[in-house]
Amino acid sequence: MERVEQTGHGFTIEFEERWDDQGQRWYCREMIRADVAGGSIVELSIFCTGDWDEARQREHAGAVQLIRP
Repeated sequence: MERVEQTGHGFTIEFEERWDDQGQRWYCREMIRADVAGGSIVELSIFCTGDWDEARQREHAGAVQLIRP
């Protein structure tokens, strides 16, 4: 999943990552918020769920129903 949106002060980028490591399929979801002034990024924040192993992904799927997967 990828999503880019313009905001009143800049833009946001939302994306997810999946990879194999230690015999498991891992997952994380991230969002970047950029504030823009004068054509330059003046502030940047990155938010991340953290790295979820398969057990954490199953726990989340059993507890939460996402509006948009």
